[in-house]
Amino acid sequence: MKIIACCKIVPNEEEITVLPDRTLAMADASPKISQYDLNALESGKLLAAESKGSMAALSIGPSAYLENSKIRKDILSRGADELNLVIDDAHDFSDSLQTAKAIAGAVKAIGEYGVVLCGAGSSDLYIQEVGIQAGTLLGVPVVNNVTGIKIASESALEVERTLEEEVEVLEVPLPAVLSVSSEINVPAVPSMREIMKAGKKPVHVLSIDAEITPSASTAEQVAPKQQERRQETVEGDNAEAVDALVAFLRKEGF
Repeated sequence: MKIIACCKIVPNEEEITVLPDRTLAMADASPKISQYDLNALESGKLLAAESKGSMAALSIGPSAYLENSKIRKDILSRGADELNLVIDDAHDFSDSLQTAKAIAGAVKAIGEYGVVLCGAGSSDLYIQEVGIQAGTLLGVPVVNNVTGIKIASESALEVERTLEEEVEVLEVPLPAVLSVSSEINVPAVPSMREIMKAGKKPVHVLSIDAEITPSASTAEQVAPKQQERRQETVEGDNAEAVDALVAFLRKEGF
């Protein structure tokens, strides 16, 4: 079985600063694998071992992140046999459908596969829609919030999906797209041997046939304009002070 595990590279949230105009400065934040996608990579590694198959990692994003040799090695050290990249500096992929279109295009470029694994969401946006949209675009079964995966047969997986009051057990025919929950596993820390081997694994830069223009616009500023707090003092604790306070509030429209 060939598994494709998707992983997004995001700025390290601990290094993001807030500027005086309330915008976020991310230029100095170092890149890292999205925390939830570590669960997808770990699930892919375990499933590849169980099925005696292979895992290809897939990442889409700007050259500043994906041409980083440390990031490439980090992805490949987590069980991937190869790394496929879609390097795009023209889009920021803040739109979930845009990202899903790029993933679907990349999966088609990779070729035959058994299952595509995604994290529950990304550490920066956490929209939780990309996996569902990618599966729909590929025309294959898709399940989200997956907390367990087992091989049912050569052509199907047994998938656990944890809901609020019950656990669903589904048999999902392949190929399929699964979005795994952060509860599915604890991602292993790569050993030194795995890190050393990662530098020798193949990296493929893909050209995809997909329309990936944004499908929605994002408001840059949604907070109301800030104003200085007014301080009005009414002195006294008698009836006249109460009347003065009521008169002030009525004047202000309260």
